[in-house]
Amino acid sequence: MADDEGSKARCVNCREEVLVPDQYSHGDHIACGTCGTKHKVARGERVRLVVADPGPLRDALAQNEHAIRRIEADLAQARASFGIGANGFGIGVAFAIYQVGFKGEPLGLNLLLNAVGIALVSGMLLEAANWAFLAKRQRIARLSEELAEAEAEARQLRMKIRDATRL
Repeated sequence: MADDEGSKARCVNCREEVLVPDQYSHGDHIACGTCGTKHKVARGERVRLVVADPGPLRDALAQNEHAIRRIEADLAQARASFGIGANGFGIGVAFAIYQVGFKGEPLGLNLLLNAVGIALVSGMLLEAANWAFLAKRQRIARLSEELAEAEAEARQLRMKIRDATRL
């Protein structure tokens, strides 16, 4: 067929050009010759193709939204976790045992406050090191990237579903 016998539109799935003959009117179904996706013809200022059956797209969107919720929960957990910073508690206890056992310091409020201070400072330093250099930062970066990709895919799926339901 020549170009004057029809118009070309891009397939929603594979983005290949599909020749839409002039005999196809608004709302008629046509399949992509490359990927086989069924489309509806949308005639307006120009010819467009939209997905004929948005059911599988809705299923994909539901799975995508479930994945987004899971990634957001993992990301919140990664940001809130103490990681190796909880080991500061062990360092504080070890300091108190050392002071009492080897130096002979009496148990008291001063020793308790020193041990708590050392536990807090060492825990914060360990957590800062974990954030700056170790796995926590890498995990947060990876989860943030996955979340951005999943949200972009969800936007595309919503746009395809919206276009398919307009006809």
